Amino acid sequence: MWKSLALLLILAISSNASILSESEPNNTFAQANFMQCGDTVLCAHLDGHATDFFRFLLPAGDSVYIRTFSCGDDEDTFIVLYDSLFNLLAVDDNSGPGAFSTIAVFPTVTQMCYLQLFDPTGQSTGPYSLTLECTHVQSGPHDLCANARPITFFPYYDESTTFGAGSEGGTAAPDVFYRLSLATPADIFIQVCSEFFDARVQILLQCVSGYMDDASDGSCMQGADLYSYQLEARDYLIIVEGTSATQYGEFSIEVNPVFAECPAPDSLILFTVGDMPFLDWPDVPDASYYLIEGALSGEGPFEAITTTTQSFWQDNTGYAVPRRFYHVRSICQ
Repeated sequence: MWKSLALLLILAISSNASILSESEPNNTFAQANFMQCGDTVLCAHLDGHATDFFRFLLPAGDSVYIRTFSCGDDEDTFIVLYDSLFNLLAVDDNSGPGAFSTIAVFPTVTQMCYLQLFDPTGQSTGPYSLTLECTHVQSGPHDLCANARPITFFPYYDESTTFGAGSEGGTAAPDVFYRLSLATPADIFIQVCSEFFDARVQILLQCVSGYMDDASDGSCMQGADLYSYQLEARDYLIIVEGTSATQYGEFSIEVNPVFAECPAPDSLILFTVGDMPFLDWPDVPDASYYLIEGALSGEGPFEAITTTTQSFWQDNTGYAVPRRFYHVRSICQ
């Protein structure tokens, strides 16, 4: 999921939030500047080098937002998020204002992560600012329409249980409720996972009435997958329950905007043109552009180098830079 849906976001800022300045050099994973939830880096620069790195501890159970924004000039940013083992978690180009970037993720484990930031045009001249915000998923009972747990950000993830809840609507099974507030029309994917009971998920316009959509089958254990298309901008209720009175227990729920899958190129050819490494690959019809990553060895860590809308690319740094291990990722928007 590379681009977050435009919603009204309610963000909790850490009490130890601070304003930071970039510290050079921070051009590699090893040199990454440290920041934490709630921090803002003001007026960092890419001038004179290709990329900046930052590292931070992402807490499990929080929905995390990483954003770049203006420091007086309209810089073009591209951000890449890696986990503690340097695996790619997310990328974004222009989900922020103008040519700035936004990534929203939900870490299921607490771990140190890395953010790489560069100008995809390769012509950085202006400063940028960066902020890291973490929002904790609300806890407490939500077994009635009146106390439905609010979904105010994407991607949304929660773990809960229907054990001990009443049955306010739907089947005779115990049920719990979520309130989904859409600020814009959207297609939504809801996935409920449970190994304890046969789950059912339903979208309603109001409390136990105004049926919109439902699902009782899914790809995650005994859960349910619900794709709901062309929802209007308004409030909805989501009900999670079992398919019968004896079906109840623990579950997880994830709510995301729907985007088309983006397959990777099925082959990659590396050869030399004019004494420069040259990459070529079959075109991916649905790709908006491609992300080129390079590494010093086949084991990585791979770092983003640049982006291109073409299905070929030449590494103009030449063989003087030992970066002849490459990944090409297709990005659909």
